[in-house]
Amino acid sequence: MIPALFLYYSFFALSLGAFCKKRKKKSYKIVGFKQGVGVLQSRNILETYGIKIKKELPLVDACLCEVEPHNARIQQLSEDPFIEYIEDDYEAAIQVMPYAVSVKPKGQEIPWGVKKISAQPVWKTCKGEGVRVGIVDTGVDLSHPDLKDNIKEAHGVLDCKNILDDNGHGTHVAGTIAALDNDIGVVGVAPKVEIYAVKAFDKNGRGNISGIVEALNWCLEKKVHVVNMSFGIKNKSFTLRRAIQALHKNNVVLVAAAGNAGGENSVLYPAKYPEVIAVAACGQDERPASFTSSGPEVDITAPGVDILSTYKNGHYKLMSGTSMAAPHVSGAAALLLSIHQMKAEEVKELLKSAARDLGFPKEKQGAGLVDVEKAVMSINKVRRGKDEGI
Repeated sequence: MIPALFLYYSFFALSLGAFCKKRKKKSYKIVGFKQGVGVLQSRNILETYGIKIKKELPLVDACLCEVEPHNARIQQLSEDPFIEYIEDDYEAAIQVMPYAVSVKPKGQEIPWGVKKISAQPVWKTCKGEGVRVGIVDTGVDLSHPDLKDNIKEAHGVLDCKNILDDNGHGTHVAGTIAALDNDIGVVGVAPKVEIYAVKAFDKNGRGNISGIVEALNWCLEKKVHVVNMSFGIKNKSFTLRRAIQALHKNNVVLVAAAGNAGGENSVLYPAKYPEVIAVAACGQDERPASFTSSGPEVDITAPGVDILSTYKNGHYKLMSGTSMAAPHVSGAAALLLSIHQMKAEEVKELLKSAARDLGFPKEKQGAGLVDVEKAVMSINKVRRGKDEGI
């Protein structure tokens, strides 16, 4: 399925890219309805006010609407008793630092980050088999030799419907989670997980809340167990919060980059939401990266400086950012779920309780550095206790 999709979209890539460039910027608002308002009723309400629907967002009981600037009807609509909120379709961005170094690995190597979180010893027990990981990003290189066997399905929510990674970020994230153990390139944290990639960010690493919500809805439909979100936004969005709550309610482990804003109290959304595992970044010296966001919402720390992973067009690159830290945690969560079925909140608490304290304030490191081996040992200890009737 994936090779056929790759050929199809490769053939039309230029024309699709041109379409995306030519599309004129329009003004959009997300209209959120109160609980209990059905699809037909919401359509009728918007039609009554003469508001044009661009797309429906059933996951969050909302619609993305096309509006003219200073439209008086939007103000009238906001006063309707069935409307919960009206907000802009805010823009989000991938959390990567603006430098990258191309590398040509000789044979296969295990990246320092994968070693640092003690993933390698766990592979004797499992490699993430049977766990589905959704990657909401810039897409994934579907033909990359270090990824293609783990990519189960790909999707796109941008207007141009492109699913290919024309940025490279999504492919890099995917490699940290699930690069194959195949004697070439690199190995991911969980080299046998199933990747469900959805392109919600363009070649410049930009995306909108409406697209992210569509992407999360698709992940939910595909019954993924973990979702990696290596992106961030400063704006507090009612729409994004609804989407996050919907997936959490369905027991999906949600992992997000804390952000690259540096400084204090700078954690971005969706990492800032309590349902999400907020990941800060550290370097090989186990010190917080200079760029990493900090704040009381930080849950855990993972490697995020000079991370070697897969890149678009079959390449490999060293990249830095909390974007690179988050997939280490997503891979770790996948390994735990491959060993033992748990609720999303239990995965979060287990990762935090097993983390290694690096000696920095909680706002900087959260619970500390991810330690997959210790987390697995905790699972096995609980299992033994149950077997012995303790």
